[in-house]
Amino acid sequence: MECTPKTKLRLIFLVLFIYPTLIFAQDPAHKSIVLTIVKKDNLVNICNAYLENPNQWKTVAEFNQLENPDLIYPGQPLRIPAALLKGIPMEGTVTFLEGQVTALMPEKENWVDLKKNDIVVQGTKIRTGKESAAEITFEDESCFFLKPETNLDIMAARKRDPYYMIRKLFVPVGRTLMKIKKSTGQDSRFEIHTPSAISAARGTRFRVSVDTDNMTRAEVLEGTVGVKGQGREVLLDQGKGTYVKKGHCPHAPARLLLPPRIKDLKPLYQTLPVQFSLSPVEKAAAYRIVVAKDQEFKHVVNEAVVKKDDPIPKITLSDNTYYLRALSIDGAGLEGFPSKPEKFEVRINPLPPFIQTPEDGREFKTDRVMLKWLNVSDAASYQVQVAKNIEFNPLFKAFKDIKSPRQTLKLAGYGDYYFKVRSIAGDNFKGLWSDVVKFRFVEPPQAPPLNEPGMDESSIRLRWQDLGPGMTYHFQMAKDPAFKKILLDKNTEQADIRIDKPEDSGTYYVRVSALDPDGYEGEFTAPQSFKIKNSFYEEAGIVLTWVLGVLLVVF
Repeated sequence: MECTPKTKLRLIFLVLFIYPTLIFAQDPAHKSIVLTIVKKDNLVNICNAYLENPNQWKTVAEFNQLENPDLIYPGQPLRIPAALLKGIPMEGTVTFLEGQVTALMPEKENWVDLKKNDIVVQGTKIRTGKESAAEITFEDESCFFLKPETNLDIMAARKRDPYYMIRKLFVPVGRTLMKIKKSTGQDSRFEIHTPSAISAARGTRFRVSVDTDNMTRAEVLEGTVGVKGQGREVLLDQGKGTYVKKGHCPHAPARLLLPPRIKDLKPLYQTLPVQFSLSPVEKAAAYRIVVAKDQEFKHVVNEAVVKKDDPIPKITLSDNTYYLRALSIDGAGLEGFPSKPEKFEVRINPLPPFIQTPEDGREFKTDRVMLKWLNVSDAASYQVQVAKNIEFNPLFKAFKDIKSPRQTLKLAGYGDYYFKVRSIAGDNFKGLWSDVVKFRFVEPPQAPPLNEPGMDESSIRLRWQDLGPGMTYHFQMAKDPAFKKILLDKNTEQADIRIDKPEDSGTYYVRVSALDPDGYEGEFTAPQSFKIKNSFYEEAGIVLTWVLGVLLVVF
């Protein structure tokens, strides 16, 4: 309607007179507004401008007790029943939006992306994409919430005065949740039109869904809703639902199913998937599982419909706090009451470090081991545990607040060791332990016992215990028990050795050690000794030297 100076004047009088009129009206059905007649006004053009049905001008004439409807004067007050008003356009505000939500505004050709706090008006078409949602809220705090892949047209959004509000929506496909603030006006209404039914409500909370087969389902969570189709209307009280197929009447109200009980949900998940179970509900054909980041379940991150005998799908989520709820679905597809939101947390990070050294199963022949792992980007520090059993009880060593991805370990005693490490976040949250790595501090080969040396005229044969395949031996011979003057140093694969008999007489010392196939050498045996006696010529030379010495002394 064009806003002419005359219209502006009437609006001014509307503002001035409407509130006193409403205050003193005793019967809501008789609430009215007051217009002041201006020059060139007549009853017909006034009714064309302000009435939803201009043909009701006679009702206005009777209401004002006009003897001659064609005769009205400038300055004359004219009362119009609020129930007959065309209404002032109402604006809805986008109060929640996620994902891809587009709108086609009135008298526009192109769809545009909606944003939070955008305004939508009568005639706007809205559609949500996959994994998308939007909430539109009106000034009276009534709102409708569009689930993913839902189309909705705002057919009407008007108010006739502060108490009379009219909203008509058309939902060709998708799912919506309506929250309607209770109104005191007898003519206020909220209607949801679908291809197969009309749902009308006042002061209630209910769901309306339309599938691709034009099957409409309505479920009332609070209040009362009337559902009409093919001239027949059924009233749904709280906890009731119905479904309507296109071209058919609504089915008799059915009681909504209670929700399943959520079982085995852990308060914290450090590994994925998130696992839980549902208690069965009698007459339930399936269950809807919803995971959201908020208790109002606007920010939905995972949603699935699971048949009653099917396993719950694996749910993988990023680190955050979440809420889970479930509801039952009967054989007709009516969804029941949602369960109480169950809170849980997913905290995968910081991740367990990947161990670089030692490799699992490695053997060490020294008592110092360098423990190393890959750096975790969001780890503030690390914690290391080492034990001599897989249960890590008791602990051999525990290191805390390690800033770099390495730690030197001093071993004590031969045998198996077990090592694990975990990341510590900046808020002191402890991540999961890494895989356990097993390593061994290997005892060196035992020294093989030496047998008594065997000697003949030209050689000496030494034997020791054979320690098995792959073993080699390190033999040494010296003139002193401390082996500072080594005469012979030799490696052999045999458990014996034959050497030339030393030419010089005296005491000789021998020892032997064992080496495993990797070259790991054990300790030497305790030194053993043998003597080489003087030969005949050596003894004769000694005697001759003695005799000559005596003669020299005498003479």
